[in-house]
Amino acid sequence: MVIARWSLMLLRLGAALQVVLGIGFWTGHWATAIPAHRTIGVVYVLLLWVLAVTAMIRRSHIGLALFAIVWGLAIAAVGFTQQQILVGSSHWIIRVVHLVISLAAMPIAERLARQAPSASAVA
Repeated sequence: MVIARWSLMLLRLGAALQVVLGIGFWTGHWATAIPAHRTIGVVYVLLLWVLAVTAMIRRSHIGLALFAIVWGLAIAAVGFTQQQILVGSSHWIIRVVHLVISLAAMPIAERLARQAPSASAVA
């Protein structure tokens, strides 16, 4: 399915961009790029949801699709609130949590996209 293929490709690109921006933030650079990071993050979650809804429409992996929707909510919740969580010397913990849950969405997205009829074009 073309939607699944494009969503997955954009998710992969978004993940790469987010990691690069995140490294810049962690090293104390690029603070002015935080709005771009948030925007890309919102698109990232929306693309995950597109894959989930597509799977539900195909009646494929309904449980995983529902889990992807909840996982997207978790990514957004942590992403938008992380500046207020564990402020101080322990803030690195929430940064790592945010990174891990965000990147953990990729295998979920890969599996959802793999179930599309044009799965050979996704890989």
